[in-house]
Amino acid sequence: MGDGESSLDRLELVIRNAEEIVTMDELKALLEQKQRPRAYVGYETSGKVHLGHMLTANKLLDLQRAGFDVAILLADLHAFLNEKGTLDEVKKIADYNRDCFMALGLDPEKTEFIYGTNYQLTPDYMLKILRMARNTTLNRARRSMDEVSRNAENPVVSQMIYPLMQSIDIADLKIDLAVGGTDQRKIHMLAREELPRLGLPAPVCLHTPLIPGLNGEKMSSSKGNNIAVDEPAEDVEKKIMAAFCPAKVVENNPVMAIFKYHVFPRTEGGITVKRSAKFGGDVIYASYLELEQAFVEGKLHPMDLKKSCAAYMIEILEPVRAKMGIK
Repeated sequence: MGDGESSLDRLELVIRNAEEIVTMDELKALLEQKQRPRAYVGYETSGKVHLGHMLTANKLLDLQRAGFDVAILLADLHAFLNEKGTLDEVKKIADYNRDCFMALGLDPEKTEFIYGTNYQLTPDYMLKILRMARNTTLNRARRSMDEVSRNAENPVVSQMIYPLMQSIDIADLKIDLAVGGTDQRKIHMLAREELPRLGLPAPVCLHTPLIPGLNGEKMSSSKGNNIAVDEPAEDVEKKIMAAFCPAKVVENNPVMAIFKYHVFPRTEGGITVKRSAKFGGDVIYASYLELEQAFVEGKLHPMDLKKSCAAYMIEILEPVRAKMGIK
């Protein structure tokens, strides 16, 4: 178990580092009523698995430790509808994504990987989509896609179908807890509103924050301000050492965010920042809050923070590089 997990109860483990729970009362009831609830994340198979995806993967690890069964939807058909490639291209990426997520530590006995194309083209599924389409205005569907769509200014009809499919996925996969970044919130709210109208249960929703890119701006693979989980160790180090990290500032600081959401949840007994003796020597931080306080007070230099961050992330991502044959 990672930092402090032994002292966390089931609920605390589920909600740590979450931005929002919809709703907390429903989550508590779910944990009381079900010994093994079922959670899921859907990943559009459109490219490299990066630190943004890893944030929800970390939450799935928490959920598995809290007694959840986990389903990962490799959403190849969703990626196709969102103009991310041909069906053949997005299916190949789905296989790569699956290997990355397994290498990140998910329990194979508690994790089910599901390809969208394996069930989303069946008559029963499509009939549910059409029934939901009758209840959903075009404006509502479009608003749901604002945060995740490609070409949002001039969307195609397939992108209006996307949020309906994501809602029906939750029902068809028998999901109790839908997990995603805050960019998924509007789609999840559509599911909570519309599924009961079809006689289907509404999910509890858990949203993780969107962490800043390495330049302090919105994370985007196209901007190159991200780290793929299978990047060579040398590249991980270069990117973190060049990252935006203003002294004493936590807001929009990607290095602090990496410590909070990636390093501490996966590290036992706190973390050690190594420094030369003339700068005070090595120092151990038992929790993220201790690290943050020291940084804000100016007791921890950004360069020492970056060096430590790079070392931990290289170690954390080593199993992925090993799986992919990358040094």
